[in-house]
Amino acid sequence: MVNDVANASSTNENKTKKLIRLLEEQLAHSNQQNKELSKQIEALTEQVRHLTKLLYGSKTEKSKYNTLDGQVSLFEDDPAFNEPEHTGEQSQQTISYTVVRKVQKKNRNDSLRDGIEVEAVHHHPKNTICDCCQGQLIEIGSTIVREEAEFIPARMKKVQHIEHAYECKNCKGDGFQKAQIKRGKAPQAPIQRSIASPSVLAKVIYDKFAQYLPLYRQVRNGNVMV
Repeated sequence: MVNDVANASSTNENKTKKLIRLLEEQLAHSNQQNKELSKQIEALTEQVRHLTKLLYGSKTEKSKYNTLDGQVSLFEDDPAFNEPEHTGEQSQQTISYTVVRKVQKKNRNDSLRDGIEVEAVHHHPKNTICDCCQGQLIEIGSTIVREEAEFIPARMKKVQHIEHAYECKNCKGDGFQKAQIKRGKAPQAPIQRSIASPSVLAKVIYDKFAQYLPLYRQVRNGNVMV
């Protein structure tokens, strides 16, 4: 019985040692892989840094032949590659010239369009009697001294629609005839029980959607009818 227990204990101990040895080997292998990956990452990082410098860094004729750190350049000993190259743009001469442009005098275009209503205001002398002989002066000419544009704002007026009724007097006097009455018919309002006319509605819609004028401002200005 004692021998069996000892054998079992020895067997478990051997299995444990083998398991520990196996884990240690796996750990060592993993560490070796981590070191190799770290070296690869460093090499790739250095390449990315060098390529970024070539792409975004300052460029010269010599910088084309720069190599990575630790590498030998094939063009290092050749003096032809150490001197900057004269490109076609550098060899060309710079020619500057001045262009003189004539400034054309533009005519004023502040006249009003044709077909607009014209109101002429005549200015006569207050006294047309000659100061020398006291005779009547005669007009010899006139001159337009200036033109100005006058703006007439919109005006509001009240329109009363009155329906008139007509009756036939002859039919009214005859007892056997019906009374003949005709009454005028006013056009129907755009909005029932509102004093807004089509022109007022058009003005409100235009100010709201074309001029972007809020309704409360139209009410304040007296444009909106209640």
